[in-house]
Amino acid sequence: ATQVTSPETVSPPQPGNQETKLHTITSEPQAPKKAPLESPSTTSKAYCQELDNAIVEFFHYLDTKKYIQHLEIGEDMLTHFKSIIQQLASKPPVPAGEGVDSRLLARNIYHLYRVLGRKNIRLIREILRNEEDTLEMNLMTFYEWFAARDKCKDKFGLRPSFKVAYRYAGFLLNTIGGRAYLVRRNVKVRLLATYYCILVIHEADLRGLNTYGIDVLPYIETLKQELRYFPGLEYGADYMDKLYQIEEYYISKR
Repeated sequence: ATQVTSPETVSPPQPGNQETKLHTITSEPQAPKKAPLESPSTTSKAYCQELDNAIVEFFHYLDTKKYIQHLEIGEDMLTHFKSIIQQLASKPPVPAGEGVDSRLLARNIYHLYRVLGRKNIRLIREILRNEEDTLEMNLMTFYEWFAARDKCKDKFGLRPSFKVAYRYAGFLLNTIGGRAYLVRRNVKVRLLATYYCILVIHEADLRGLNTYGIDVLPYIETLKQELRYFPGLEYGADYMDKLYQIEEYYISKR
């Protein structure tokens, strides 16, 4: 595993800053002047409430969409996604070791389908397809909400633990099954998912929690190359800056 410093000396990368208003998730969000890629120096109750409001607003927005109603889920989206996250957390994948265990390779290939089932897989696909225009802002807000887990209470029982998030980030980034799932998504989904997985693994390194010793540096270089040739991300330049920053951290440790 990569040698790391303690979390007291190096702060993990978290989006959002105190000077930038949180991006509320709507069908037509107003683009801010700068992506919220730096953590706020303080986290007030108002900030936490704004995060909660953004998350609730997103799920309430989904409840109004005909493509969601057509699926006949039988409950509101906030309640349903709480159940989805609980299912994922109950059976997290193993994010390394496929090369020495063929059974693990097979389990990872079918992991999401076995845990979520066909109906939930279809639901997630429909959301990704129909909300593509606001995907970048939505993921930014959800990551900001996740990154505030140590400062903002989880009122809804929705936020996954860091350990679970690390396992899934490693799964998508570092396994054949996870990568195969991302390859089947469109370019925007794949690039954004890869970016946020890198942030999670890097935070695990900073906190001494990269228990599977995932080497994130090769994925950083690959993502940088892809971002250079994909103009479809509004904050691509900000992502590149963050990737260079993370890359420098790892190079300095070698």
